[in-house]
Amino acid sequence: MQWLIQGIPECIAVFVLGLALVEKKVLLRKALIPGLIQAIILFVIRQFPLPTGLHILVGFFSASFLFLYFAGITYSRALVVSLFVQTTLGLSEYIIFSAAVCVLKLSIEAILSRPLLAILIGLPHVFILFFLSFLVAHLRQDEKSRDDLQAQG
Repeated sequence: MQWLIQGIPECIAVFVLGLALVEKKVLLRKALIPGLIQAIILFVIRQFPLPTGLHILVGFFSASFLFLYFAGITYSRALVVSLFVQTTLGLSEYIIFSAAVCVLKLSIEAILSRPLLAILIGLPHVFILFFLSFLVAHLRQDEKSRDDLQAQG
């Protein structure tokens, strides 16, 4: 259930932010397919008894390949975008969960053992990623408008 409510939107938000960084115009529908593929990859990886954090590396490299394929950018640029987006995701998760631990006076383990609580605490960083995506897209659009004005003047 957590994967459906939080995992899929999180992966879509990752791709919306990545596309906002590499393209002038961001369309949510362009992030849906790579986001769903990424969510499925991470869901499958988490089903195996692998060392903690390995899903982060898998997420980084699979996101890089998906950016390469769906955004049509060079692999080195895809790696940089993936690194930036995954770092942003990790930082936002860390900040939100740290705040929740302090406010609720619960350990991370206690929070994660309660699925509904984990979902509710996990959703704000998804909204943060979407907000950052639209902020970046807006700033890039303003940059394009300024460039167009300078070219005309």
